[in-house]
Amino acid sequence: MAKKPAKPDVIKQEKFKDRNLTMLSSLPRDKGTVQNVFKKLGQGMLHPVSWFDECVPNLLWAAIAVTTLDRDAALVVFREVVRRTIDFVEKRKELFVTHNYLALATNDEFDAMMSPVLESDALKNVMGALLISDWLPDRRHWARHYAPLENEASIEILMAAVANTHGHQSERATDMRWLKLLSFIFAQERMFFDRSFEEAVSEISEYPNKGEMQSVRPTIRAMEMGTRTVEFGTENMLVDWPADRPKLPTYDAEPFWKEMHAKTPCLVPSHFKRADAGPKEARQELLEISKLVGGHFHRTITTTKADPRHEGAFGLVLYACHLALTTAITPTNTLAEGRIILRTILEAFITLHYLTVKDDATIWLQYRKYGQGQTKLAFLKNVREEEIPGFIDLDELESFANEDRWMELEDIELGHWANLNLRKMSEEVGLRDLYDKYYDWSSGYVHGQWASARSTVYINCFNPLHRFHRVPGVMGPAMPSTLVDIAKIVNRMLDDLNALYPSFKARLSWHKKVNEEDLSAAERPEQNEFADPVLGEETAVKR
Repeated sequence: MAKKPAKPDVIKQEKFKDRNLTMLSSLPRDKGTVQNVFKKLGQGMLHPVSWFDECVPNLLWAAIAVTTLDRDAALVVFREVVRRTIDFVEKRKELFVTHNYLALATNDEFDAMMSPVLESDALKNVMGALLISDWLPDRRHWARHYAPLENEASIEILMAAVANTHGHQSERATDMRWLKLLSFIFAQERMFFDRSFEEAVSEISEYPNKGEMQSVRPTIRAMEMGTRTVEFGTENMLVDWPADRPKLPTYDAEPFWKEMHAKTPCLVPSHFKRADAGPKEARQELLEISKLVGGHFHRTITTTKADPRHEGAFGLVLYACHLALTTAITPTNTLAEGRIILRTILEAFITLHYLTVKDDATIWLQYRKYGQGQTKLAFLKNVREEEIPGFIDLDELESFANEDRWMELEDIELGHWANLNLRKMSEEVGLRDLYDKYYDWSSGYVHGQWASARSTVYINCFNPLHRFHRVPGVMGPAMPSTLVDIAKIVNRMLDDLNALYPSFKARLSWHKKVNEEDLSAAERPEQNEFADPVLGEETAVKR
């Protein structure tokens, strides 16, 4: 079968059209690795400094400002900080607007640079929140101007500040990054531009009032990343360091986050949407379709001897129906097990469709003989053991291995039964689109990949001062149901069955009338109080 032309590699999901993403077709490849787009730029871009982890703690005062003030007022304060640094700080090139550099400033230098902040009535009641952190490099300066706030008030202020600025492309974060860039260019004079960049520099200096923001904002963010080697002292900073200035200490934000973790509680949801069985209509239809397929088997049988085509086709369809019904009558359709079942049904369909398209007696026999060989392999491996797994029934394995003929005459194929992997098999029979939609994510649940374990047993702490870290929730929120996807695939298997053994017209239809709300798990009414899935009735709001 000829391959379908490649689909345009563009974002079609409306919700994600504003994302700045490099699509798969544009990513570089090296053998079995699809490389990230920055790989060609060298090692420095493989481990860039994190805005959230490293930069936000170093600019907490600005995070508080953009959270407390309205945007126009915050931008005025930022602009004034840079202007007064230029006008009143003689050694301004040695300093910067971040906490680690402000720690090196004299009292007079700090007071001049930060005077727009210190003069703000709106900020007087919130800047004292900085003093809750013993880590803060320039704490002594802030302590000269503000009294410590109550712990609860300080925590609320810092939580709001970090929550509002942690997203590196958000408006508030971009405003903070503009402050750094503005200071870097005009106060520290560490960036120089050719005259041809005059307009671009003007758009930065007059931000956000000049230029197209769809272009200016990404430019600011990209250029701000270039300030970080200086900010964190990684650009041979000590070579020409002034003798009368204290040395810039090694920057490490991790103690700040550890301090916040120790001083503030985990915040986790008090209500979860719990998994539930599938809709009644789905259960009824799957049961009915299984009975109809069974009846069609008896109407189309032509022999009682081994029949690889007839038994194989009906076996794959009924196997998929069995798995589908299992996940429909239990809550597993919204749990990890539902994804494992979906992945298995996908492979069953690709296998059936491959066999249907080829429809060659030799290939049908090859599929069956491979299964017989695998049964023989399992039997021989386990019969030699003194203790076997509890789920193994050796009598059953022996019976199946000898079912078609004496197992001593059977070969054991150790590769794939068709000498193809599932992706290549899907390509041969025009199912690559289906493979791409379902295989990658669902396979992770079969193979125990990190992302699948993470999505199943972890939930996010809502405390921004904990960096929204992951905490165990063994029976966490229900996932989107797999039942609609399973119904679509089972129907395509029924299409193949009809092609092989007409006429079979029955199809599943319940999923065409259902909406997401019908499949969404509901918050249980008994969940009035929080009980952590791991800790039980003990409060998990405090670890």
